[in-house]
Order: sequence, then structure tokens, then C-alpha cells
Amino acid sequence: MNTRLQSILELSYSFSAIDRDIYYPGRNKPENDVEHSYQLAFMAWHIIETDKLLLDQAKVFKLCLAHDLVEIYAGDVPLWGKEGHDEKDTREKEALQVLKSKFSDRKEMTDAIVEYKERKTEEAKFVYGLDKLLPFLTQLNTEGRIWKAHDISLERALGKLEVHVQASAYLEKYFLESMEFMKGNKERFFNN
Repeated sequence: MNTRLQSILELSYSFSAIDRDIYYPGRNKPENDVEHSYQLAFMAWHIIETDKLLLDQAKVFKLCLAHDLVEIYAGDVPLWGKEGHDEKDTREKEALQVLKSKFSDRKEMTDAIVEYKERKTEEAKFVYGLDKLLPFLTQLNTEGRIWKAHDISLERALGKLEVHVQASAYLEKYFLESMEFMKGNKERFFNN
């Protein structure tokens, strides 16, 4: 088999082995990075089409696919976990260098990671914002499974969400709707 093709295939296998602290409705195994990236792209496609957004869809899809590739070497840091947040940026920068070295002929892939991290384009801001919104939407569809498991309060969840409300003007209404729904249904999603 073509060695470059084989290396990309192995990269995708490694990506599917990264579990996240998110569960889908009716599932007892955690979501992995491949599932997350697919769901992110699928939701992006839906929102772009529904809201008739003037975004470059091909660029958005590439950003969705590439945004978490650094986690193959850096690992995932769960949003509600207590460990790994301080070192996350350093580990992800080092992981990006590994990807650039191993996949020097795939510059577009590593450039997409950089674009996502820097958030200088509307497409990157949109994907970043949606990446931050999606776990909250999933929690709303699982009756707050992770929030309850980690004993997260409504105030703490809202605090995390409020940080990202203005990540992308295209998503602000979705953030605000989610926040209002959480406030109006606190007893469904939170222990306290």
C-alpha cells in the first residue's frame, strides 16, 4: 500500500482512539474524536445551509476534521475535568510540531489546525464556537448526564458557556437559546 496513504489511515485510527467525556443519548460508551469531528461537520453543514451563511463550506469542513488532530499526541482535556488544563496549550503546540514533522507533505492539514487555533477567519471562529456549543447541546439531549456526574451547577455551566457566546456572530443566537433553555429547565440537567 502507498506509505503516505497508510500513514493517513493510521492517523485516523489513532484519532478514533481518543475518547472524550461526552456521551450520546442512549449510549454507554464515550464519544471519540472521530465521532465528535463528524458531528461537528454535520452540525456546521446544517447551520450553514439553514441560516444561509456566507461561509466557505469546504474550509469549514476541513477545519472541523482537523481542529482536534493535535489530541492524537496531546490527549483530550475534558471540559469538566480537574486535570490537564494548565498544560493543554503547551502539549497541543508540541503535538502540532509532531504533526507538521510527520505530515510535512500535508501542509493544508496542519495549516487548518493553526487557522482554527488562531481564529482569524470567520470560518475558524464559526467552527471554534460550534465546537464549544456542541457539548452543551449534547448535555441538553442527555438530561445533563456529565453535569450530574461531575456535580456541575447551572451557574458553572452557564459561566463556561458565556465565555464563548461571542465566538462567532453566526452562533450567538444558538448560545443564547441554549442558555435560556438551561435556566428554564434547571431541575432536568443539574443535581443542585
